[in-house]
Amino acid sequence: MRAMARVPLPTRAEYPEEHRATYDRMLRERGDPAPHVWLALANMPNLLPALLDLTGEMRRGAMLPARLRELAVVMTARAAGSAYEFARHWNAALRAGARREQLAAIEEAQDLSALLESPLFDPAERAVLAYALEATQRIKVADATWASVRAAFTLREAMDLVMTVAWYNAVARINGPLAIELEPWFRRD
Repeated sequence: MRAMARVPLPTRAEYPEEHRATYDRMLRERGDPAPHVWLALANMPNLLPALLDLTGEMRRGAMLPARLRELAVVMTARAAGSAYEFARHWNAALRAGARREQLAAIEEAQDLSALLESPLFDPAERAVLAYALEATQRIKVADATWASVRAAFTLREAMDLVMTVAWYNAVARINGPLAIELEPWFRRD
């Protein structure tokens, strides 16, 4: 097993034979080679299928536009201090339609709350950023922030935002303690 700082990153050959079908599914759905965070999660073969189901459905079944979902992910990663997740979602955010200058502003901001007034972001994007920032840093979200989310999005889209931010807060709390590092093959566009 290849090792990161704190957990092994199992190869297919090292993976328990009775769980290899799930490992192969992870490679199909998450890429081959798999991102380090997924290899770390593979150390729980009993949960891996459920995690693949959950995260796959969160992407495929989302009503919130991908661009906004990815802005929520990068803001959550930045607010949580997860450099790994921020880097890994940079390319996905660009592919989904986020602008490079928006991502650079999130990455470089000394005060993330100042982004909520930035002309780089439209009102819906600012609602997403405010929600992600508050839910990550304070857990509770101000009534005004929730009202801006509901003014911009349907209930179903708002729930997609809630789940996206919640999941990527969980991911940040996996990556940080396990000291997950970027893959040597990863390149940011």
